[in-house]
Amino acid sequence: MSKFRIHLLVLSVLLFGFSCRAEEPVKKIRILGVGNSFTVNSTKFLTAIIKSDKEVDADVGVAYIGGCPMDKHVTLAKIHEENPEDPKGMAYRYIMNRETKKEKASLKEMLLDGKWDYITIQQVSTKSYKPETYYPYAKELCDYIKKYAPDAKIVIHETWAHRVDCPRVKQWNLPPAEMYAKLHAAYGKIGKELGLDIIPVGTAFENAKKLPLWDYVAPENFDPKKLVYPEPLPDQSKSLHNGYYWGTDKKDKTKKFVGMDGFHAGVPGEYLGGLVWYEFFFNKDARNITYAPDELKGEKAESLRKVAHETMETARAEKADKTEAPKE
Repeated sequence: MSKFRIHLLVLSVLLFGFSCRAEEPVKKIRILGVGNSFTVNSTKFLTAIIKSDKEVDADVGVAYIGGCPMDKHVTLAKIHEENPEDPKGMAYRYIMNRETKKEKASLKEMLLDGKWDYITIQQVSTKSYKPETYYPYAKELCDYIKKYAPDAKIVIHETWAHRVDCPRVKQWNLPPAEMYAKLHAAYGKIGKELGLDIIPVGTAFENAKKLPLWDYVAPENFDPKKLVYPEPLPDQSKSLHNGYYWGTDKKDKTKKFVGMDGFHAGVPGEYLGGLVWYEFFFNKDARNITYAPDELKGEKAESLRKVAHETMETARAEKADKTEAPKE
């Protein structure tokens, strides 16, 4: 065989090898969020964000019960263990990649539904700033998860503070900055005690609110009761939360009222949460993500991608500092 043919054969083999490697499927990870509507908020755009990056893949599940705190997750798990037929223990809606997989499921059933790489836990927003509400439930929940999903890494989903004009802020005399400081400390404390990493979504919210694009200010002298449908609501374009909305009376469908949701994330907050989860689980730069929801384009979407990345960069640096071996 001539040298030319030998070289051509070697080149063909190399090219074939490179082609095979390039076509190798991306390894898919599986994430299960055990929580409530705040978990749904942070994962709303996560699947679309992941799909926009051809180098990663994931199934994202949510074990959902509205307004569910840690103690309720534990109570329901115990009920199911005592009697698997008791419907009280099957109170979850099992969501997979934004689609409902099962309306009534137990936590055990979801934990056993395939092998999970990561499982997230969180405290309900209304208790998140109270460190005593995490005990002993956070550890009991982790122990239960480990029993049925021993190979999964458990992490904490840090939730966020309420909006400045949320009625709860006045009722509780708890400004958003103070609520964040307390919930951040509470999540940090339990994370350290249980050896769990934290997805810093709440911190990302605080970082975003420092920017002119997201420094929402409550409207002065606004009385929602004086507004007549379809008069315009206050400008909320800088809000990461839902805020004011026009609702319909359940009994009289002809009546409209101004509702207020100052705790759930709006589209910007949901996008920011998804970006932080993306960086956390894949260790990739959220600034390179091209996907953004239709309601959020251009400069605003770009700013949130930057906030997510910088928040995760800081979190990684802080973790490295804590784990660095002490110098002699």
